Amino acid sequence: MACGYAYAVLGDFHLARDASQEAFIEAYRCLGNLRDPAAFPGWFRRIVFKHCDRLIRRRHAGAVPIEMAENMVSNEGGAASQVEQREIRAEVLAAVRGLPEKERAATTLFYINGYSQSEVAEFLELPVGTVKSRLRAARKLLKERMMDMVGETLKQHAPDERFSLEIIEALLARPRLLDISDHPVRKVWDAMRAALSDYEVITGEEVETEEQFAAAEDHALDLAYKPESHRALRYQMTTVTMNAIRGRQAPVRLLAAGRVFRPDREDRTHSRIFHQVDGVCVERGADVAAFKATCERLLRAALPDTAIMWRACKYSFVVPGFELLIGLEGGQIGVLGGGMLKPDTLRRAGYDPDAVGGFAWGLSLERIAMAKYAIDDIRKLWQPPYVGCNSSEGTSQ
Repeated sequence: MACGYAYAVLGDFHLARDASQEAFIEAYRCLGNLRDPAAFPGWFRRIVFKHCDRLIRRRHAGAVPIEMAENMVSNEGGAASQVEQREIRAEVLAAVRGLPEKERAATTLFYINGYSQSEVAEFLELPVGTVKSRLRAARKLLKERMMDMVGETLKQHAPDERFSLEIIEALLARPRLLDISDHPVRKVWDAMRAALSDYEVITGEEVETEEQFAAAEDHALDLAYKPESHRALRYQMTTVTMNAIRGRQAPVRLLAAGRVFRPDREDRTHSRIFHQVDGVCVERGADVAAFKATCERLLRAALPDTAIMWRACKYSFVVPGFELLIGLEGGQIGVLGGGMLKPDTLRRAGYDPDAVGGFAWGLSLERIAMAKYAIDDIRKLWQPPYVGCNSSEGTSQ
């Protein structure tokens, strides 16, 4: 994150790494001055910017005697291919540098190593909606082919764990909480599955192909753990449901639950692996009212006494899109996102949008289990003896 932000300011990866290292050292020395831990992202970002500013003010071009040029050795391979690659990288980086400052920072952080929009928002001290708006503005300014090159080029310069087979094998070896009968996550899933008994439960593979990712109509493949170039750990259950609706005849009601994997920091509320439920319905008469009624029935099965609220939200392949929030002590949290399938999405799946409608949604079982059983740290759900096992229904909030 520090390197990405520093590059957005400096436009030079080597200087960005220097600035990041200096910023980490200063932050470590001055950490005692930080009163509110929640303010760390913005506090640290300002330290990074200060060191970037110092480098900008003292930056100068290096020079060597011309007679030394013949002794300089290049580590690069074939001249033609190297020139071509350098031209491509230069074109990509020039396009990024040409973005307005606000869009440049958001774009660099989002694409350099797959940071989520919420993480970028936290670091830049902005609402998530603002980050989404800046990314949309950046996409309009960059040509489509350039956007693909941006992701590939920036990722070449970032430390990246997504291709580590050791990390991938360790993630796959973690427990399957849905196989533990009295685990809180399993209990929540059982309640939701019973509430939607008219839905067919389907499964999918945890390692998916590039084509399966494409069905989700998102750029998740660029962000996922990749054991191979064209295969990756499942990033979301949407790939399972959206592939499964193809070739079926309406009415179609499908429900899928399983582990998904996302490169992320791990703390009280984040995990690199969690269980997601995804649902899809394609039938005549499917509308916003039916979508909301279905989602509320799903949530009420797990959290019967919790206040539920809706707000508009944008997602990749649903219009309109909505987020469902639940009321907890001290505020509200979003627990489900979804909406109405776009006509083009229905057509690609083999349906006539003039004859049927469709809606889809997704949610994290861990988040619901934490709310139901008053668990304050997601890591407790993964550490035996598992919190909530062999207990009563817990505290429904």
